[in-house]
Amino acid sequence: MGGFPGTKQLFLSLLKQFFPPACPLCSQTFPSDYTDVFCVACLTGFNPLPVAHCPHCALPFVGESNSSHLCGRCIKQAPNYAQVYAVGLYDQTLRRAIHQFKFNRKVGLDRSLGILLERAVPSDLNIDLVVPVPIHRQRLQQRSYNQALLLAREFARTRQLSVAEDVLLKVYATEPQQGLSAKQRVKNLHRVFDLRGPVSGRAILLVDDVMTTGATVDACSRVLLAGGAKVVYVAVIGRAA
Repeated sequence: MGGFPGTKQLFLSLLKQFFPPACPLCSQTFPSDYTDVFCVACLTGFNPLPVAHCPHCALPFVGESNSSHLCGRCIKQAPNYAQVYAVGLYDQTLRRAIHQFKFNRKVGLDRSLGILLERAVPSDLNIDLVVPVPIHRQRLQQRSYNQALLLAREFARTRQLSVAEDVLLKVYATEPQQGLSAKQRVKNLHRVFDLRGPVSGRAILLVDDVMTTGATVDACSRVLLAGGAKVVYVAVIGRAA
């Protein structure tokens, strides 16, 4: 469309007229001057982490207290990662958004969820490399995409960082973590991740969609640190209580 300065703007205007921007989760049409990534109703349904949560693993605490202290699990054994950043609680609307994205092939949610993830991580946090939590090739064949990789790409695009897609590899297929106890989750992930790229001296942001007990991101962090990573931070969309 070079040579016609107003042609592109006209095309975009017509495109918006016939296909007005809408919420990627509920399909509600956005007002003409609306600029956020989800509609107000959906954003309102995303519950943020309470003020009272573990400063290490971001586990929400029960009760009205504003006190933030280490949870019992982190006191007993400190995780390998340095800190967890989360968009919000893994419940209600945010849980539905993640399920649509992860299980119902609504891959178009990657841009909007990735933007929310970028907002959840401090802008002044020193990050050298963005690494997605890998899935085994069998699961990748079944789903056709790794949701953590899509989120990592969106985060990195916004921050102008590099994504190390193949630094971590899941070398063994494991049974789903859902329904397993915390101890079973750790055992299920024993030695299933392998380092396949250089991370020495790098500050890593490890990206996943959901964190429950933290067994997966902790296992990944252990491998990254053993490979020489300086520090590993974790960023997730939903943090389970």
